[in-house]
Amino acid sequence: MSSLFPIRRMFAGAMACVALVACSSPAARFHSLRAADGAGVASAESAPALLVDVLPVRVPPSVAGRRLVVQASTGQVDVLEMDRWASPVADEIRAALSAALVLQTGAVDLHGVPYDGKHPVYRVAAEVQRFESWRGSHVSIDAVWTIRTAEDRPVLTCRSVVREDVSAGIESVIQGHRRALKALASHIAEALLAYAAGPSEAARPMPGCLDSAASTLAK
Repeated sequence: MSSLFPIRRMFAGAMACVALVACSSPAARFHSLRAADGAGVASAESAPALLVDVLPVRVPPSVAGRRLVVQASTGQVDVLEMDRWASPVADEIRAALSAALVLQTGAVDLHGVPYDGKHPVYRVAAEVQRFESWRGSHVSIDAVWTIRTAEDRPVLTCRSVVREDVSAGIESVIQGHRRALKALASHIAEALLAYAAGPSEAARPMPGCLDSAASTLAK
């Protein structure tokens, strides 16, 4: 029976060490891509609100998930253990684009909400092909996005490449991506308003958008 006491003391000591390590480990920091301010809210008093459905965003597998990924050098990245997104980065991007579109156009995002279908819903889809973070230099987002309705109208396909300068700190990187997403949302908002205005407006060449007549991206 007495032989159990040393084992108990060893077990208690081990648990105390584990608890000490856990208490001394720094807590992870969680970041959001959604901007905190409400500047640039569109007025919807003069016209009914646009109805949009901002669909789930696709991102490269290398940056998917919740851990921040930063470029260490060409072809090499660092996955940060203690800096994470509040939700998977694709969800963060979708939420940021949705919020910015609502602010900039006065639209209502019906994503995931049942709707009676009496008015057109403009579906916005985005595929982020590059989502890069260079500490002390810049962040960049390269995205292809589309706008379509259930009506018999051509799909509007566009590409946006946005770059924002940042300093070395992670918070600056986060702020840079917020600015980049706001700029991306501005591109989408401009095209959305033209597309909703009618086929004649949507047919006008817009920078970065597919010219259906020439089958090329307008410059």
